[in-house]
Amino acid sequence: MPHYRSRSRTRKIREKKRVRAQVPRDKRKLRQWAVRGTHKDYQKLRDHAVKHAPNRPSYVTDQALQVLQGADRRRMIDAAHQHDNHWFTDGLAWLLDKAPSAGGHNWIKKLGQAALKPFRGDGLSEVDEQYARLIEHGYKTPAERRADAEHWERQPEFDSDYVSVWDNADGHRFVSVRGTTASMRDLTVDARIALTGRSDNLVGEELRRVLDHTEPGRTVDVGAHSLGTSLVLTAFDNDDSLQDRVHQTYLYNPAMSPFSVRKNVTQKYEADDRVRYFIDLLDPVSVGGLGEMGPRNVVYRTGWERGIGTHALLSWGGANLDKHDFDNSTIQKDEDPLPYDRNRDGLPDDPPSAEQHVAASNDAADEFALDFGDSYNDSGWRTYWNQNTQGGHDGS
Repeated sequence: MPHYRSRSRTRKIREKKRVRAQVPRDKRKLRQWAVRGTHKDYQKLRDHAVKHAPNRPSYVTDQALQVLQGADRRRMIDAAHQHDNHWFTDGLAWLLDKAPSAGGHNWIKKLGQAALKPFRGDGLSEVDEQYARLIEHGYKTPAERRADAEHWERQPEFDSDYVSVWDNADGHRFVSVRGTTASMRDLTVDARIALTGRSDNLVGEELRRVLDHTEPGRTVDVGAHSLGTSLVLTAFDNDDSLQDRVHQTYLYNPAMSPFSVRKNVTQKYEADDRVRYFIDLLDPVSVGGLGEMGPRNVVYRTGWERGIGTHALLSWGGANLDKHDFDNSTIQKDEDPLPYDRNRDGLPDDPPSAEQHVAASNDAADEFALDFGDSYNDSGWRTYWNQNTQGGHDGS
C-alpha cells in the first residue's frame, strides 16, 4: 500500500528545514557568535525564550528550552561545543526565527548572517606566537632561563621571580610576566584575584625600573599569562604612566573571576586598543568573567582539551614551546669541492684527491699561469717589459 503524508505534516517538515537552515552547524561560528553577546543581549535572548516557550514546536526539547531560558556566555559556549548538539541548534534556530528584525535584536540576527558566510577566525600573528613562547621561558627560575631565544637576548639584570626582559637587534624590548606556579605565594595571589578581581601590586616597581633603564628609541611591549595578566594591569591601574610608556600589552588567558565582589581589573582595559587579549573559549578562567562588551582587541580560539588544559600557552605559541626555532648548529663546509673543469675540455672533472690537493698547493707556491685567450698579442707587453728591465730598478 502506498504511504501518503497529510498537507499539514508536509508543511511542518518544510518549515523545520527552513528554520534550521538559519543557524550554522559550524561550531566555530556558534562559539564566536556566543562570546560576542553582551549582558543586555543575553537578557533579551532569555526574555525571548520565556515569551515564546508556550508555543514551541515539538522538535524543541525541554533541555534546549532550559538552556535558552538561562542563557549566558558560558552555557552557550558549552552547548555549542558538545559533540552531538542538534537538540541545541534546533532550539536556537527556532528562537532565532521568532526574533523580530527591530527592537535591538541585532546580535541574535547576526548568527543567521554567519550561516551564509565562510568562517573567518581571529588572526593570530607570528609576533603573538613568539611572545607566547618568550613568556613560557619566564616560568623557569632566573638561573634556568636561556640566555637567548630565537632572535631575542635575555637581559639578566632585570630578572626576578615574575619578570624577565628580552631585547632584539631591531630595537624592541619585551617584558614577560609569568603566571601561576605551584608556589604557595602564587596560590595566595590567585585566591585574592578570585575574591577581589585584582592582585596586589607586585610588579609595578619592577616595570618602572625596566622602563627607566630603557634607552630612548627602543619599543617596549609587555606580555603576561594567567595570573601575570592581573599583575601587569594592577600595576597599570596603580600608575597609568607605566602603560603610557608601553607600545602594546599582550594578555594570554587573562585571569577573570565571576565571583569577585569588585570589577575585574582585566575587564577595565577591554575597551583599550593598546591591550590585546587572547582567550580560549573553553577556558573557564578567562571566559567566565568577560565584561559587558568583551575586549575590543582580542583573539578567540578554542583548544582541544577540556577544563584547565585550555588555559595553557600551548594554544598560542604552538607545540614544543621550549624547543621552537632554536638551532645551535653551525654551518659545516663541504670537504669535497664541487666538480670543476680543470683541463678545459668542457666537462667537469672529478674532485681532486688529498694528494692532488697537496701537490696543487705546492705548485701554486712556485708558479702560476695566466691565460689571456687565443687572440692575445703579447708584443706590447714585451716592449714594456724590455724597457723597464734593461736598466734595472736601482734608480740609475
